[in-house]
Amino acid sequence: MLKIAVCDDNIEDLSNIVSIINDYIALHRDKNMITYTAFQNAVDLIAVMESGQKYDLVLLDILMPFLTGMEAAKEIRQFNNDVRIIFITSSSDFAVDSYSVDAYYYALKPMWKDKLIILLDKVISDMEIDKGTSFLVKSKTGLTRIYTNKLEFAEIIGKSLFYHFIDGSVIEAAGSMSEVEKELRDNPCFIKPHRSYIINMTHIDTISSKEIKMQSQILVPLARARLNTVKSTYLNFAFNKI
Repeated sequence: MLKIAVCDDNIEDLSNIVSIINDYIALHRDKNMITYTAFQNAVDLIAVMESGQKYDLVLLDILMPFLTGMEAAKEIRQFNNDVRIIFITSSSDFAVDSYSVDAYYYALKPMWKDKLIILLDKVISDMEIDKGTSFLVKSKTGLTRIYTNKLEFAEIIGKSLFYHFIDGSVIEAAGSMSEVEKELRDNPCFIKPHRSYIINMTHIDTISSKEIKMQSQILVPLARARLNTVKSTYLNFAFNKI
């Protein structure tokens, strides 16, 4: 889950950023859940964070009354070194100062949709690396990073592994199914319906007695001995949001 705080005293700019985030959420249902909270001043933002609310990303204006975005960032860094801070401001005067608070990015207004979407993609990718939700494989083109939220399923044919992604792309790599299981063993989204397949339950369309239809419409075989386990695990995953 990506938790975002948006702070800007200009209601028009604040509404624009929130609108882009809502569009991003609507267009990226495959992503982990994204939530956000909007603030019109940095004083309220600091108070909420000091009370224990954690955010992964803070989108922060600089030129605000009472407490500037730069002052707020310095306070945040006194108790939180992990949150990513992106300044979105109308002035370039504080770009150098942003290094002192380890800002993730410094953007000038107006904030265009394409730019913010690229930034959100980058933040999520970085979080996946930090939290171990990606891993490296040796593919034909070299070392390739596999992002688990984009992985629909993996299969082994002969001595080759094939990673199938939600965008329709496929990567062939060397390795064994046991190595894939080791990489994914702590990820509750994945289950093994057949000795040659491991699938991402997030991208299941339907389950029948002999196969599983993925959202890509690809059919994955379901071993008879695994039928009950797969069905019960998927129901638990779907309704209880493991």
